[in-house]
Amino acid sequence: MLQAPLLLLGQRTVSVGESGTLRLVHVSDAHYHPFATACEDVPRGAGPCTHRNTTQFLASVLHVERPDLVAFTGDVIDGDSSPPQLAMAQLYGVAGARPWAASLGNHDEESTLSRDEVLAYVTTLRGSLTEHGPVKGSPGNFYLDVVAAGAAAAGEAAMPAHVAAPDARRAVDGEKGAPELNASGRSEPSKEGEAAGGKLVVARLVFFDSRKDHVRQMISDAQLAWFVETVGSLPRVPTLAFYHIPLHEYEAAVAAGVPMSGEMREPVCSD
Repeated sequence: MLQAPLLLLGQRTVSVGESGTLRLVHVSDAHYHPFATACEDVPRGAGPCTHRNTTQFLASVLHVERPDLVAFTGDVIDGDSSPPQLAMAQLYGVAGARPWAASLGNHDEESTLSRDEVLAYVTTLRGSLTEHGPVKGSPGNFYLDVVAAGAAAAGEAAMPAHVAAPDARRAVDGEKGAPELNASGRSEPSKEGEAAGGKLVVARLVFFDSRKDHVRQMISDAQLAWFVETVGSLPRVPTLAFYHIPLHEYEAAVAAGVPMSGEMREPVCSD
């Protein structure tokens, strides 16, 4: 938890409230089929189990946890999600009015839609802060800034926020105090923690795409180059990354006995 009053960039009025913490719910691998009449790994006869079990369960989690942001990290749909637009609308729709962001997994492009078409549709859904990133063939690479709000931001009232797009910070219509851009269209690097309009950036959430050619590299050189270039032009703050396929370094760390939180109950896989 980040112990500061926060406001998520990209959502004008979203605040974490008086607790001063940023609360996230992470959802992955739903493989949602909108007309399913049975559930995987649930024995028949154990009770009714359909696609509604998935959406009702997620809705109940969000009702209990009341997150400030829902992070989806891939494989929401697959080749059996038909029609894919309905599947995405229903599954992502569980977030309701809450802000959410999504990167894609290796199965999201198996429907009748291309990877770019899937990501483009995701950006149109209510509450989505998802950005279509600049990496060719890997559209789901983008970041969101988390900024301090209210008195914690130089004593000023919370200002309208904006989505921090990969190539430049995109100002919301009518917002004043947009950052200065250099000749390449990127925001000029600022001192640690400073953001456009005097807002204080306290953290950053980076979403990485997990492409179909994941067997060679979980995160490609092009994605890494985008990340290094982007971060180099931004204030230095703690950063949290979201991606679908675990890196091989996780396996190496477990094998080496590195202390970890939780349990690793299956090997790092590509699916």
